[in-house]
Amino acid sequence: MKAQRILGEFEAFALRGTVLDFVMAVVIGGAIGRIVTACVDGIVMPTFAFWLKETQWERWTFWQWRIGPVLSAVFDFLAKALVMYLFITKGVGALRRRQGGGDDARTCPFCREAIHPEAVRCSHCGSQVPLQGVPLE
Repeated sequence: MKAQRILGEFEAFALRGTVLDFVMAVVIGGAIGRIVTACVDGIVMPTFAFWLKETQWERWTFWQWRIGPVLSAVFDFLAKALVMYLFITKGVGALRRRQGGGDDARTCPFCREAIHPEAVRCSHCGSQVPLQGVPLE
């Protein structure tokens, strides 16, 4: 009896929209991570090695310190951050503007988040937002 109740509660939890949204975000995030890693490993880092005129720069040392792996990790992080920035903010942002950038788009005047065209309250900050052409009382 108790096991059935726990199973029912788990099913209700697992099938909620927020959990499914989270699972989708993790899967899509993993796929984007693989795309970014492929771009960095296949394009950015070889270009960097070409500019340095050396392909074994990961073996650099300074006294007894192996600075090559540290520099490699730093460059890898910076390159991945740059590719993520370009891919997410510029690429996806342009796609969103192209798809839904019509006159229906509104932003909250208080928190600047996007709100539904028919909303009277911002779902992000809770502020009362007037409909277009209708003043607040």
